[in-house]
Amino acid sequence: MNSSRGESLPESTHLSTENRHKVFSVDHQPSLFMAERPVPGSMDDASLVRGILVDAIRKCGKSRPQIADELTELVGRKITERQLNGFTAESREDFRWPSELDRAFCFVTGDDRLLRTRAELAGFRVITVAEYDLLELGRQYLIRKRADAVVSRLEGALSGRAL
Repeated sequence: MNSSRGESLPESTHLSTENRHKVFSVDHQPSLFMAERPVPGSMDDASLVRGILVDAIRKCGKSRPQIADELTELVGRKITERQLNGFTAESREDFRWPSELDRAFCFVTGDDRLLRTRAELAGFRVITVAEYDLLELGRQYLIRKRADAVVSRLEGALSGRAL
């Protein structure tokens, strides 16, 4: 799956077809839980989501009917090509992408940017299992290093004393 790290967000608020060759990220976005109140309207992610959908569909190599069929199978309810077209059309602002389709869409297209972007807009970072294991290794290393320091200090304090 693709990652959104290190990629830049287009300046335009209309991200789908007019910016389909640009790459999307949230590196400059404030955290969801920031101290200051966000600017009104700044959390309307519709055009960002639409842009990611359009780009993921274009890059995945599957037809829209094929994507719709696979989504239907995965979510257990009918998703049509017409709905998919509505979700991605700039002219259909009233046709919003339902977030409950995010996981299935990412699976079908092989592109995880939609899920990553949603998490990163909230101030979180998504990591792989291998990255988590590396993080846990570092955590355990620090625990051991601190324990070794305590042991050394105690050994020094007890040296020469009768036990």
